[in-house]
Amino acid sequence: MVCSIFETEFGWCAVIGEGGKLLQIIPFFQTKEGLYSRIYAKYEDIAFCAGCFKEVREAIVRYLSGERVNFNFPVDFSRHTIFQRRVWEVTQSIPYGEIRTYIWVSKMIGNHKSYRAVGSALGENPFPIVIPCHRVVRSNGEPGGYSAMGGIDIKAKLLEMEGHKFDSKRRVNIFH
Repeated sequence: MVCSIFETEFGWCAVIGEGGKLLQIIPFFQTKEGLYSRIYAKYEDIAFCAGCFKEVREAIVRYLSGERVNFNFPVDFSRHTIFQRRVWEVTQSIPYGEIRTYIWVSKMIGNHKSYRAVGSALGENPFPIVIPCHRVVRSNGEPGGYSAMGGIDIKAKLLEMEGHKFDSKRRVNIFH
């Protein structure tokens, strides 16, 4: 298992993988030391490799600089449930600049009443940005949750970067 750490306009990030596949992206730490602490808390046996996952790192940096990027990298879903995989695959299909709701995702996986479970699965998303869970909001336009460092403030910033505006109640127009 290898880890590559890099800095972006949104903070420090890590890409962790094995066998050429992504296992996790840990984004948005304000300090490198904080990121290292998070990595060591989860992974005991990990090697740091500055040159590993260069394409992924560059794509994330470009995206966080405001560039439209298609993320087509091999990810390893094998450590996750079938339900989570289905949620993440549907979420990965949401185009840049578009928003969907938790209910929409639940309908797309064939269970329109599973929107809370969809929210939980998105909260466990190991590939933020590559699987754009920030593009999924509540039906009333509220951002909902975001488990990456920075929470809903970062989620809102990502949506604003993709062209969405929030009103005074911190809601985004889901119908634009």
